[in-house]
Amino acid sequence: MRVVGQTKKERERFTMPTSETTSPKDHCSYDADVIRRDTEDGGFSKGWGFHMLPSERYWIDSHCHFRPPHADEGRAAVVSWFERLDAWRLGQFVGVDCSLANLDAYAEIAHDPRMLWLLRLGHDEPDMEACRRAFDLGAGGLKLLNIALICSAGDFHVWESDEWARLFAETNQRKKVVLWHVTQRVTASAYNGGNLHAYWGDGWENGATFSNEDLLQAFLGLVRAYPDISFIGAHQLYLGPDRLGELFDVHPNLYIDTSVGGIVRWGDEMYPDDRARWRAVATRYCDRILFGTDCDVDTYGSLFEVNVQAFLNHVRFVHQLRLPDDVLQKIAWENCARLYGVEERSSSRRSNVRP
Repeated sequence: MRVVGQTKKERERFTMPTSETTSPKDHCSYDADVIRRDTEDGGFSKGWGFHMLPSERYWIDSHCHFRPPHADEGRAAVVSWFERLDAWRLGQFVGVDCSLANLDAYAEIAHDPRMLWLLRLGHDEPDMEACRRAFDLGAGGLKLLNIALICSAGDFHVWESDEWARLFAETNQRKKVVLWHVTQRVTASAYNGGNLHAYWGDGWENGATFSNEDLLQAFLGLVRAYPDISFIGAHQLYLGPDRLGELFDVHPNLYIDTSVGGIVRWGDEMYPDDRARWRAVATRYCDRILFGTDCDVDTYGSLFEVNVQAFLNHVRFVHQLRLPDDVLQKIAWENCARLYGVEERSSSRRSNVRP
């Protein structure tokens, strides 16, 4: 395989591997069984499957939209989603749209162990009773958004109110997760279909004078104030990897998901330098990155396939990083399982092969 723009040294990484070429310094990772076959059974199978790469045991999608009005419809949507994506090793997903209106339905659907969930509260809904009830019913934490605040030019300091302080203290005491859409890019993003001035256009018309940096700093103040909450910045907080690394270094309870930004479309391949840059970041901060897609689970017709392809775009991004096995497992599922306190799921093969 040759990639346009590769140097000779980079192309040499695709030559036949031996146990000596699996060193991390070569940026070349293989399934651990490749090396084991050099010695197991007296080396009988040495070289068989020499090309096999590390593969995720399964995926936990840490960021999925799911809005069932009733439990029956929700269960049917979950079945449909896994019927399509089970072959791509989807093991669990986190539904992020549990509201006060569908709380009971969410809790009932979540008896299916393939589903984890968060209670979504608006900036004007610091409902302690709903929070406690959701946590008691099994919610892994909260989903918060600044979208409405941006669009309405609202006061983002509302998150520092006494009402929210009590709710954050409860979440902190229970060591729960908060997944938060904090900031919003201003540019368009044609690659993933994002609009120009998304949300900010409305906000500016309504008189918004605050910035993404203001929203970020307010969020980071809460990250520091509640160290037992695992704060996940949705969409990488719309920050580049260098700034993210700086934040990770000083905020041990800060995480990001791969959603929206961490994609490679069908037929595309990252340039070698870009892949190396992301690979270095993912390896260094492998305990702080969660696989997530922002997909809509309960869609039908053509939109269903759109979301399936969006899921695969995110899988493709992670795969093209060619991560070492331990790093891949952390990002694919281990980090999310750890934060939500769930056990590893079975990843045994089915039929005669496992995709």
